[in-house]
Amino acid sequence: MIKPRWMILVCFSLISVFGTGESLTIKSSNILAPSSAAIAEMNKAIANLNATFKKIVAQRGRISCPCNAYTLQACNNQKDILNRGLISCGSQLSSANAQRSSLQQQVNDLNSQLRSEIAQRSSLQHEVNVLRSQCRRSWDGGPHYPIGWTYFRGSIYYVSTTTANWPASRNYCLSKGADLVVINDADENNFVRGFNRKAWIGLYKSGYAWRWVDGSILSPSVSYWAPREPNNLRNREDRVELKFYNQVRSWNDEPWTTSNFWICEKKV
Repeated sequence: MIKPRWMILVCFSLISVFGTGESLTIKSSNILAPSSAAIAEMNKAIANLNATFKKIVAQRGRISCPCNAYTLQACNNQKDILNRGLISCGSQLSSANAQRSSLQQQVNDLNSQLRSEIAQRSSLQHEVNVLRSQCRRSWDGGPHYPIGWTYFRGSIYYVSTTTANWPASRNYCLSKGADLVVINDADENNFVRGFNRKAWIGLYKSGYAWRWVDGSILSPSVSYWAPREPNNLRNREDRVELKFYNQVRSWNDEPWTTSNFWICEKKV
């Protein structure tokens, strides 16, 4: 059994170490903005609190008080101090755990917000790219295409600067991803007449019918033959040119070997 005099010294020593409880205090200034570093610091503080808690329990377990009234009272007082220390330590430990949980939640929220903002930025960048593409295509209020091509109602048109027979003219158009022009209505007929050029169009004779290069049969309601045309002169006129471009009824049948300018059309 520990002698009373040494027991008193032990008790006072414990009081000097644990009496104030200052070593158990976590300063609020150590709670930083939510980040991985702040959570790491909180984890360290919680580990220190756990170690202190265990130390207090061990110190309390080693105290043995004799039946001397004076030393018994001193020891009981020290046990009370240690118990208060345990309570304070447990309370701070609970508070630290709660703060750590709060910090972790804030980090999770920030990460979620960051992912949302990255996704939003990606979406905005896509819109910017689309707008840039549209701006590059914008020219005088309409789409912009290679030099020599003119836009009209969903198609672009090219009028040649040289002449060739009908098959060679069509081959040129096909090489550009286009074909000889197919006239679908009066507006389009007036549009191509506006080029003021005697030129091949994409209409040819197939058997007894006139057919467009897209495979459709010429409709009587969309037919702009010049007066007394087609006449199949000398039975060899099987292709169509836009000949009298200064009048609505401007079409003329012509042999495929004739050298003409041509008009290409490409859907866009």
